Amino acid sequence: MLTVEQEVLANNKIKREIPTLFFHGFGGTVHSMDYLINQAQIDGYATRTLTVTVNPQGKVRIYGQWPQNTRNPEIQVLFLNNHESDYHHTAVWIDSILKVLHQKYGVTRFNAVAHSWGNNAVMYYLETYSKKKNQPQIDSLVNIAAPMQVLNRNIYRRNDWRYSNQLNRDFKSYIAPNSNIRRLHIRELNIIGQLTPEDHFDKAVPVSSAKSLQRVFKGPHQSYESRIFTGPRAEHSALTRRNPKVLHDIEHFLWDREKPTQ
Repeated sequence: MLTVEQEVLANNKIKREIPTLFFHGFGGTVHSMDYLINQAQIDGYATRTLTVTVNPQGKVRIYGQWPQNTRNPEIQVLFLNNHESDYHHTAVWIDSILKVLHQKYGVTRFNAVAHSWGNNAVMYYLETYSKKKNQPQIDSLVNIAAPMQVLNRNIYRRNDWRYSNQLNRDFKSYIAPNSNIRRLHIRELNIIGQLTPEDHFDKAVPVSSAKSLQRVFKGPHQSYESRIFTGPRAEHSALTRRNPKVLHDIEHFLWDREKPTQ
């Protein structure tokens, strides 16, 4: 009979398809990314597998099943402290999640779909933690409504303004020529909301703030694409919860690379 450690090692030798992790934003819940995850499965592009929760102390718990032959597995991430404003803390939790997925399922590469404040945690994780030895590496990234810089609006009124300095300082590190992010082999899709031609924001994030990501992904092994969506379904939360055009672009970008995104 194999020990638990031997079973894990044997499991890790079986190659699984690259999982896609979904990260909600500030105040996000189980419903924040459900539409994208469930509909991608209904449309035949991917398969919902695990739900991973992280408590405020960083303890990771996994629910659900991930069969070894699963096609394009989707993993929903839930931060139990969903009002953590300091995305540096959230990035530590992401690091813990990927360690567990590496140890338990042999994950070496992953995709990420992030919404709102979750983008800041993912970006800080990539810059700070992805260079560690044996760390799973990102393959494709979808940023949705990313508040990368505090510009002309108070993006989250409940957040302390001290984070504006943190945002600016971190963003400068991302666009530095020698940044760790620019060394990564990564495909990036930037999804931006704009309510009307007159309103240059999605009700929470200015278009210019989200657009600034184009200054980041300029490495030799990187590609950058962006889409701007308009109208009521381009509202900050609606982008992930009820916008079929956003869903379509994500499905084709992540799982249907041979067909050009319309």
